[in-house]
Parts: sequence; C-alpha cells; structure tokens
Amino acid sequence: MKPQFKVFFILILIFCFTSVSYANVSTYRVKWGETLYSLLSDMFSPKEILSINKELKRLIPDFTLKKGTLVHASSSSITLKPNFLTDISINKVDDDFELDVINYPISTVTAVVEGTIESSLVQSVSDVGENIELAFMLAGIYEWEIDFFHALRKGDTFRILVEKEFARGKFIGYGKILAADFVNQGRLIRSLYYETEITKGYFKPDGTSMKKGFMKAPLRYSRISSGYTSRRLHPVTGKRQPHYAVDYAAPTGTPVYSTADGRVTARGYKKYNGNYIKIKHMNGYETMYLHLSKFKRSVKRGSYVRQGDLIGYVGSTGRSTGPHLDYRILKNGSYLNPLSFKAPEKKLPESEIPAFKDAVAAYKDKMDDTYAAKNIKFTLIR
Repeated sequence: MKPQFKVFFILILIFCFTSVSYANVSTYRVKWGETLYSLLSDMFSPKEILSINKELKRLIPDFTLKKGTLVHASSSSITLKPNFLTDISINKVDDDFELDVINYPISTVTAVVEGTIESSLVQSVSDVGENIELAFMLAGIYEWEIDFFHALRKGDTFRILVEKEFARGKFIGYGKILAADFVNQGRLIRSLYYETEITKGYFKPDGTSMKKGFMKAPLRYSRISSGYTSRRLHPVTGKRQPHYAVDYAAPTGTPVYSTADGRVTARGYKKYNGNYIKIKHMNGYETMYLHLSKFKRSVKRGSYVRQGDLIGYVGSTGRSTGPHLDYRILKNGSYLNPLSFKAPEKKLPESEIPAFKDAVAAYKDKMDDTYAAKNIKFTLIR
C-alpha cells in the first residue's frame, strides 16, 4: 500500500473511533418539567436517586435543577453544568454511585481601562474592548455628577481602575470599580471606593460622597424638550407664561424615578398636571413629576421612597401635546431650576478622613501612575 493511502486509512480509523466515542455521550439542555429523577431513572434506582439528591443537597444546599442546565450523559455517568463555575459529576459504580462537585476558583486582577467619548459612554467602552456592563457600572457612580444623556461631549475621557474576574481561563465579569477619573466638559472628577463596617461607596479625594441628595435627572433615556424659564410660549394656550420645570421628552411608558429619598405627599390627577406625584424631601425640598401615563402600583400617598426608586411612567395626561415628563424642584415653596440646581453634598466625618485617605492611597497612586507613564499633567477640579 502506498504511503499516502496508509495515512488516509489511519485517518479514517481515527475518525471512526472518535465518532463512536462521542456517540456514547449525549449533550443537551434540561427542558421545562424535567427533574433529577427523570434524568437519572435509566441509570439508578429510585432509592439511589433519593440518596443522590440528599447528598447533592448536602454539598450544594441551594441546588435546584433549572431549565437550560447543560447535561453530558453516557451509559454510566452524567455531568450537570448548572453554571460556568460548577460541574456536578454523578457516576455509576457497581451497585453504588459516586458524586463529585467541582467548584472552579475565581481569580481577580486589577486593570486600568481608559477611553474617549465619541458618541456615547456605552459605545466608547465597547470600542476599547470592554463589556457594556462596565459602562453602566461607571454611569452608576457618576449619575449624581454627570447627566450622561445630555451633558456628555465628544472628547470627554474616562479612566477606570477595575477588578476583572477570570475562571477556567476565561473572563467572567467585573468585580468592583476601585477608582475612576471622568473628564466631562473640561471638569475632571475623581471617585475612590471606600468600605468599612458602616460605610460603603464612592468618594472624592476630600471625602465628599459621589452620591448626592438628588440625582441629576429622574429618567435615563430622554431629551430636554423645554427648559426652565419665566416666559415660555405655551404649546397649548399660545400664551407666554412661566415654566418652572424641565420637560423631558420620552416615549410613553419610559420609567420615572424619584431623584431623592422622601415621602409621597400627593398622587393623583389634576386637569393641567394630568397624573402626577409630589414628594417631600429633607430640608424643605420637594419634587414634582407631571403628565405620567400611570403610577407604580405600590407608590401611594404617604409611601416612603428611596432615591432611584421607580415611581411611575412617562405619559401625556393633562394639558400636554405629547409624551414627556414635567419635572420640578421646590425649596421652601419656591421653584428652582433643575438643570442648575446644586444638590446638597454628603461628606465623611472629619475624624474618618485620615482612615479614608490611607484606605484609598493605593488606588490613587495607581491612577496617578497611569498619567505619569504618559507624561500627562492634570488638576482635579471640584
């Protein structure tokens, strides 16, 4: 037989052998209604399955067989993969069974991610090869400082010191953002993660919390259709009159969130307001949310809501020419401009500042080193 035919013949034998080996193993995903009993009944007796389930609950107390779980099965073994970090192997051994649970370890490394805004934060994070989850994490830190849907500018930059988690040689997600710098319209804002038994969150280098008493905006996807003014041409009446609010145009059904902690003092319908909610906050502040399509069912008059809680949905009820949210802020009964309003700040106690600075020193140095390596000089601006 010629050499080339020998090689071809050997390859055929290898292929056939491999195919037979794989043919003995079936791979599929758990369907709705399937149970551990239905998966194991061809291999084990009911009594054995009961023992397997008992041992499985001992090793993984919260285990439940869920739809979509990956399964590898052969005539004498079955492996369940409930998630990327866990393998559950059940083997038939004579008249008994062996159950082995493998929990793959997670390793964490810190990395610096940086980018420049071209169109949106999500797009810029994606452009530097990161998951868009990181963009939402970053926006969550800065949502009291930056209105990401109206105040971002092309050329704004960000630098993030973040934990990245790996398992089985693959990236599986992000841990905490440890520090971040965001330059928005020439203003550099640094945030540093700090955690103790009673405190957890992000702070500026002087100990001022990134989380303020009020969020920048009550909804996340919108455009400003009308600003705060003492003389606006009303789109319905055609007359010039004060508009002590900011109108956010958004599709009907867009979620609306409370911008601060407070108690609901009004929830109902008025001819001009349509469906509206009024919330009383600390230190004489109040906020109003007008023209809602509907309210969150659990939000009633007298309810206490937290900052960021869902309270209703954008609509066009009352005197309105289209779906939008009319958002108002008052202090001791007087209207304030929501766009120029300076939210009250929170700060760590002076006695805690030394401990805070010691705790975040490594993060601060790591961020500064990335600038030094590129010979970039900067000044933090409040």
